[in-house]
Amino acid sequence: MLPPPNFSYDADTKYVLNVKFHIVYENEENPVFPDEIIVNSQQVNQFGEAEIMEILKDMNVTFNPHNIFFKYKGFDVSYNSDVTNGLQNGSSISSLGVTDNNAYNIYFVNYTHIGSAYATQGNTRAVFSFSTMSDIIRVQVLGHELGHCFNLLHVFNNYNSSQCEHVTRDVNSPLYNANVAGDFVHDTPAQSFQSWFNGCEYIYNPNSTDCTGEPYVDVVPANYLGYDSDSTCGYHFTTGQAVRMRTHLQNPPMPHILQTFNTIESLYEPFEIIPYAGTIIRSVTDNNDGTAEVCRNTLLRHRFQKSFDYVFTNVNPSDPTFATINDLPEIINTTYTFGVQINQVDPTITNDFFVDCNRQPFCQIEDFVQGRVISTKVLGSMNLTLEELNEIQVKDPELYDKLMSEYYHIITKETESGAIKQTVIYKE
Repeated sequence: MLPPPNFSYDADTKYVLNVKFHIVYENEENPVFPDEIIVNSQQVNQFGEAEIMEILKDMNVTFNPHNIFFKYKGFDVSYNSDVTNGLQNGSSISSLGVTDNNAYNIYFVNYTHIGSAYATQGNTRAVFSFSTMSDIIRVQVLGHELGHCFNLLHVFNNYNSSQCEHVTRDVNSPLYNANVAGDFVHDTPAQSFQSWFNGCEYIYNPNSTDCTGEPYVDVVPANYLGYDSDSTCGYHFTTGQAVRMRTHLQNPPMPHILQTFNTIESLYEPFEIIPYAGTIIRSVTDNNDGTAEVCRNTLLRHRFQKSFDYVFTNVNPSDPTFATINDLPEIINTTYTFGVQINQVDPTITNDFFVDCNRQPFCQIEDFVQGRVISTKVLGSMNLTLEELNEIQVKDPELYDKLMSEYYHIITKETESGAIKQTVIYKE
């Protein structure tokens, strides 16, 4: 399929688009949404990262075959009863103030004022009611609304208008208008709002016609931009629809669409890097309040989004070497540069991810939980006393005052993680 005239087009370009998710609850005191939904065969009472990652996976599985990829940029939670309950006061989704201009914005609400989901045509926003994210219809709804974001129209667009799309696909016919009417896509058959099928075969009806009286033929079920919902027929975009989406991205009509673009390299990078404490203790400082500041070596948790089949090379043996689209892989123990391969992007290319080793110690406050005091008149003497300290005693602010005078005392305190603070004092 050729792109529209006066537009540039490259069939091989890969588009990586940032995506940000926004969860809108009614109020903070009672954030649970009213619709019961099922994600991964589990009933969901609140949305969080697990559900969003499943949605992100479905988005990528749907659009990756057309060289459109989504890079996860996180999610936020807000509270707005008007917005989440259908914008009943006439406000718009932009009234939330949570739009990210550098990403496609996906909103989840209780109800919408336009069906169960909608998108701004050719723009970077789509709104879904929580109920549409249930397993049974999620894939279709995501493909449908994001298709609108990428400038696709309904396959039945203007079917009941005098300017309807004509049935003929003979480009030499004087009636041919598939490239300038309907959904402007040649390889989606002209069709009415509702078509009937026997299984996945179109039921020809001589009374179901275009505006010239020509009966519809060869209608294909389960196009993402239709409204029939028989998933057994396999949801799909046509080649022409893919060209239209990619042409839209290559020739964006609004400047801010360009701000959502990311690089292919970004897909090989973790969406989140979280520092955490290693096993090597650098220092233990008694805060004299029953706690200690324990500083260890810092390790990094590299988290990669769902959606892709990864291969990880040069990683610590305890870290994963591969992951599927259903996994949320984490490289936890590797402290050196490792490789990342994404089969959906290019199974022949491995990108290196550099692990920065110049890190400050990771310090955290821990409670003392036990300890002991060894007391002796002379250091090194075998004549000594030993007192075990429970959690209350080891935190006692008067511990020093209760020690015997004119004795050396070896005070050992242990935190909840096993870190030891040992002090030797002489009490006069």
